[in-house]
Amino acid sequence: MKTIEEFAELLNGREYKKEITEEEVAEAAASGVVIIYGKSDDTTVIHGAIEGECPTANGGDIYLTEDGLFEDCPCHCIHSQRAKAAAKAVHVNWCKGPFVWSYVTELPHVHFEIIDNQPAENLKFCQGIVFDQKVLLD
Repeated sequence: MKTIEEFAELLNGREYKKEITEEEVAEAAASGVVIIYGKSDDTTVIHGAIEGECPTANGGDIYLTEDGLFEDCPCHCIHSQRAKAAAKAVHVNWCKGPFVWSYVTELPHVHFEIIDNQPAENLKFCQGIVFDQKVLLD
């Protein structure tokens, strides 16, 4: 079982499209660790104790609960509003700052960097985050 710091260290400096192996995803899930990073130009990927992908072209916010990715219902009923208010937010930055993708949250977390050697050498593609799923319970 790895800590969030160990996962961040393991992933730091990986190349775009080679961010994480299936074995590492399984180990993160078993360790209760959540890993978030950007993919392509329109998707945020969540691996580990929570699995999911969400469209985040141009940035925005994603919301997480201990059960996973919160998806708002189209009716925006009071139950959905309450559930969203109880979820933890992760703000997605796209093409703002030195990275193509970066994430901001009040959840305790550790950063890692993904680079892209195509078309430019060592392009700062993504500053991903790693955190313990338990922080979603608070």
